[in-house]
Amino acid sequence: GNVNPDSMVAGHLNRLKQRNSLGPSRDGTNYAVVHCTGYIKNWPPTDMFPGVHMERPVDDDMHASHCCLVAIGRLQVTSTASNDMTNSNNQSEFITRHAMDGKFTFVDQRVMNVLGYSPTDLLGKICYDFCHAEDQMNVKDSFDQVLKQKGNFSLM
Repeated sequence: GNVNPDSMVAGHLNRLKQRNSLGPSRDGTNYAVVHCTGYIKNWPPTDMFPGVHMERPVDDDMHASHCCLVAIGRLQVTSTASNDMTNSNNQSEFITRHAMDGKFTFVDQRVMNVLGYSPTDLLGKICYDFCHAEDQMNVKDSFDQVLKQKGNFSLM
């Protein structure tokens, strides 16, 4: 069974590198951005060894010492745009990265100057939803062509 999160004792240590933005790490390539999701589970489970009674100490750290985090970590791909694009002074340019289904996975801060959206407004949303209805098929077709060619493109 799962442990009630309200009853958890903070008796564990997590060492994480804090990052507030996407992009190359200031510390070099020693770190990667990983998004973890999961839950706390009793360990070992009480029904792991049927018929065997396992002694567990009854103290304040009981929950912390007999639980584990079950999580999945997903590497967050960061933008590696060329320097000529990232250093551009052109206020009408911005960079995005998309998953195969068209969802935004990276959005440059400069999008605010061009479209008026913040990156958090777009992340995780499908790019076609932000296109005019008459343009959606053309954008989808262009996106599909890029996927087939496995290349980069500029949409003007």
